[in-house]
Amino acid sequence: MVGERALKTLGNQTGAVIQDMYGTLYWLVKVGSIERSWQLRGVRLLAELADESTYLGVPPVSWTTGPKSHWRVPLGPDRYLTHPRKLREALAEADRAEYGPMPEGRQLCYRCQLPTDEPIPVDVEARTNGVGQIIYACPTHAPLYPTGQHLRTLTSAPATEHEGRR
Repeated sequence: MVGERALKTLGNQTGAVIQDMYGTLYWLVKVGSIERSWQLRGVRLLAELADESTYLGVPPVSWTTGPKSHWRVPLGPDRYLTHPRKLREALAEADRAEYGPMPEGRQLCYRCQLPTDEPIPVDVEARTNGVGQIIYACPTHAPLYPTGQHLRTLTSAPATEHEGRR
């Protein structure tokens, strides 16, 4: 999703990347080079903060295939750290491509009913006047949105209605 798109966008400008057994991608960047204010949906910064610790298992250099943690982009003398600005730009572009524009303000998650700073659109609620309300989810609950329904976007809602699928 976002990580895969960002990796493709970075191309040969990426540094080494670790992929864990869940498919999550981890870029290596210079310590202290990332602003903690990055607001991207589904992107987490692993940094040492006063009130939390984060551990990432680093696989041996020879592990270059899964399913366990492995080097998605192998570590090497010419491929180590990713430039933080380029990584931020690639992730932001991937975020917009995957989820669309970031809505103004916080939105409520359809499932937990808590406000989220990372709202992900998961559906459009149909209305009789043709204008639908967007249904949002937090990053945790977005993958859990009921798949038995036809997921619709703002652009596909008229086509869905025309095809008789509500």
